[in-house]
Amino acid sequence: MALGPFSKQDHVEITSLGIEFAVSVVLGTWAGYVLDGKLGSGPWLLVAGAFAGFALGFYIILRAAKNMSRADANLKKADKKDGRS
Repeated sequence: MALGPFSKQDHVEITSLGIEFAVSVVLGTWAGYVLDGKLGSGPWLLVAGAFAGFALGFYIILRAAKNMSRADANLKKADKKDGRS
């Protein structure tokens, strides 16, 4: 079964990144909700927790993209060295 330009491993990595992003937003929002309940600060910590979770999820995605790009560059460099390019 053709998966397009992506391998099965790429699909697993993309799916896990999506799950990590969603979990970071949900956990940040939940932590803000719990702190709002304990401190009685209204919805402000919930909103701050949601933004913090979003920022953390975005950081995770950017870090993974950087690592994937570095791995691709190393693979191309190795192929060029071996004369496969």
